[in-house]
Amino acid sequence: MITHTMLSDALRYIGVPKDRADETIKQKVMDTFSFLEEVALPRVTYRKLMLSKRELSEEDVFFKNTSLIVKSKDLIKLFKNCESCYILAATLGQDVDKQIHLKQRLDMLDAVVLDACSSVLIDKVCDDIEVEIMEQLEENTYLTMRFSPGYGDVPLEFSGDILKLLEASKRIGLTLTKSYMLLPSKSVTAIIGVSNERENRQKSCMNCNLVKQCLYRKRGERCGL
Repeated sequence: MITHTMLSDALRYIGVPKDRADETIKQKVMDTFSFLEEVALPRVTYRKLMLSKRELSEEDVFFKNTSLIVKSKDLIKLFKNCESCYILAATLGQDVDKQIHLKQRLDMLDAVVLDACSSVLIDKVCDDIEVEIMEQLEENTYLTMRFSPGYGDVPLEFSGDILKLLEASKRIGLTLTKSYMLLPSKSVTAIIGVSNERENRQKSCMNCNLVKQCLYRKRGERCGL
């Protein structure tokens, strides 16, 4: 189901202020979401990991029963009240990438809109995973915000560790290039803490898929999140 929020988010990704969007571009976005319902094949996988309180430095995050260590002050802050976390991976599948590449050769506006709608849809898939995880939480435990490799000081190569632990290549067909780009491209890897305190989960630039190429940020503005 295409929601008002999805429409607004797609317009934001395209760089069209919601109050200036005419009916033509709105209809194009809605039609593109309908097209995505036909070509996208969302697949997800996730796993709970226990965090270790062992500290070699103020930057290292350790995960119990794994050899994984991540150097990140941002994750240290994120996990301040956490004893466990979830790692997740999600993808819309290869056909979405193929359609974006095709439209780039035929009509750049269609390609831009499809790219934006695909970004919104993969975010929605991740939001749905969070709802599923929330239903499994014990009483008086809460999720932190979702944090993806490449945001803040979390290294991009951490995506490879997530994919390996989740066996994502076998389970959902999601892999990583030598330059740490996800394939298919409309995919997400992320980590979410399980906190013993209510956390601020408000969306921000830090957990937006377009933070690095955002037109609003380049102009010194904000999109309204």
